[in-house]
Amino acid sequence: MAVMVGAEVRAGNLGRIVTSRLGRDRGAVYLVIAEAGPSLVLVADGRGRPVTRPKRKNIKHLEFGSVAPGVVPKLTAGQALTDEEIRAAIAAAAVPG
Repeated sequence: MAVMVGAEVRAGNLGRIVTSRLGRDRGAVYLVIAEAGPSLVLVADGRGRPVTRPKRKNIKHLEFGSVAPGVVPKLTAGQALTDEEIRAAIAAAAVPG
């Protein structure tokens, strides 16, 4: 899995699995559900950070992982994801292979 660190990633953030590198949530795994500016994204994990209350994170504070399969088409079409879909995408990305 190719891992890119914050400032190196600008385009194609939607649907990416990310890990927080800084802050109280250091080590937490999220899914990028929206872009909130040139250097900010909205992330959710489907549990502590549901879709209805996403966390705004600076991309410099994130470690970018793989793209979650199946969620990018919904996000680019403007459709909302459910918390269950986010949890499933994060769990699928955590399984090696």
